[in-house]
Amino acid sequence: MKQSEILRGLAKFPQKKLGQNFLQDERVLGDICEAAALSKDDTVVEIGPGLGVLTRELSQRAGRVLAIELDRDLAEYVRSLSLPNATVVTGNALDIDWTITLEDEYKVVANIPYSITSPLLRKIFHLPKRPNSIVLLIQKEVAERITAKPGDRNRGYLTMLTETNGVAEIVRVVKPGSFYPQPKVDSAVVRVTPHENSSEAELFWPPVEAAFRHPRQTAVNGIANTLHLPKGTVERIFEEHGLDRLVRPAVLTLEQWKNVAKSIQNELKKD
Repeated sequence: MKQSEILRGLAKFPQKKLGQNFLQDERVLGDICEAAALSKDDTVVEIGPGLGVLTRELSQRAGRVLAIELDRDLAEYVRSLSLPNATVVTGNALDIDWTITLEDEYKVVANIPYSITSPLLRKIFHLPKRPNSIVLLIQKEVAERITAKPGDRNRGYLTMLTETNGVAEIVRVVKPGSFYPQPKVDSAVVRVTPHENSSEAELFWPPVEAAFRHPRQTAVNGIANTLHLPKGTVERIFEEHGLDRLVRPAVLTLEQWKNVAKSIQNELKKD
């Protein structure tokens, strides 16, 4: 049955504010599951199961599925599918600590609303028990920001957050026709493999956030203006690390940011 027919039967309209674009392309469903390399030994957390199309596929390939759905009507519909190894929880995934019920390792696999990509990744990376694999279907533009390399104009705070916590790659691009209703932009399947030990503690975040808050400015200006440091002091720090004082924030590698941020932190401690 098509998604439009299911929604009609439920007397329900897709809610734009919840990012309800339901995946209906079986090839993409298969590619998502292949990217997650699922087996019957796996436990999967799915964020926003919607009408349960991906949930059904996950339940056939994994040993256990924990699906978290904000929309009460859709949560009840997915429960009615009676998938034997799937548990549906009604609630906001950004507020729920799903690790409480998980004893073993797990993976996150989901087609998520575009608007929650950044806060969801932040939440996942700061969980006491992180997944060993994350596969998300998200907006292509955001996927390009997550995977941007040094020098790429798409490189930003979200890139740095991901790099300190794992390795990200775009698996494939997904066109609007794969959804109902169709979004206005392309999407992409992204796979993130978290590091066993996050290097986030090594990165002092205020200067990184300050620089990327003003991506069109030089990194020096963004840091100096936001953190209220003398511009000359910040220029000296950049030059000490072999960096041009006119460099833009997107040009720096993760290691260069770690070095600069540590020096900035030491400078701030003097005040």
